[in-house]
Amino acid sequence: MAIYTLQEASLELPDIFKDRTMNLFTLSENNASEFTFVVSRASAQHDENVKKVAAKIVREMEITLHGFKVETTRIIHVDTLPAVEIFYHFRNEGGEIWQKQTIVILDDEIVGKKIVCYIGTCPDNFPDYYNKQYQAIVDSIRFNRVEVAESVPVDSNSNAIFFSFDTDTKTITAYEAVQSLYKHVDLKRALNGNYLFFDAKGRSLHIVALNNQDPVRYALCTSPRNDASSLIQVLGLAKDFDGPEGLSSEQYILQFLQRHKDV
Repeated sequence: MAIYTLQEASLELPDIFKDRTMNLFTLSENNASEFTFVVSRASAQHDENVKKVAAKIVREMEITLHGFKVETTRIIHVDTLPAVEIFYHFRNEGGEIWQKQTIVILDDEIVGKKIVCYIGTCPDNFPDYYNKQYQAIVDSIRFNRVEVAESVPVDSNSNAIFFSFDTDTKTITAYEAVQSLYKHVDLKRALNGNYLFFDAKGRSLHIVALNNQDPVRYALCTSPRNDASSLIQVLGLAKDFDGPEGLSSEQYILQFLQRHKDV
């Protein structure tokens, strides 16, 4: 379960939820357009790096923003992670909008890669006064680093029961061997965080790519995160169940987990 700490409170969400949150900060209550700082989030593909993502964002803005022009692009680091900073402007409702955007990618082996963009916006120009404010905020960023355990591959000949949760269809499927799981799961989608995986005790597992060339070899591994969602925590989110007799419903799976929790 992911714990989200907000300004007012904290809350827990199962790993099935995708983070699409956005934060907007202004310097003035009376003049919100003076300078704004926005944090936005989106998902990245498992084979994307920050340079590729930044280039895609620029291409999208070239299409969608009128009079879009990039002034500078440079590689920087944010809290030791590689990042791309883009400085650009475009026309909007007769005025000129200037933005500086810093892009980073965070990698989570359970839910996949996340794009985080830090965007400062000024009307008409981006003076040194606001540039200093923007730079001070970016320099202050410290990413949360979760303590992780060693990840161990599952025996490729294991005939134990395994489960997958498809985050798009909300289907929980049970498999009678790990090779059956490999055969029926879209492993490329799994690398992008579109599945959650669990062992017979309901503990979290995840898929990793063992090489970077075709044909790609995959392995199911134990979760490196102690806070990863368990199967019992996502059972209530399932809309459908599939698997062998005795494991094809929420009630059957609950009974199975109860029998195996102390094994």
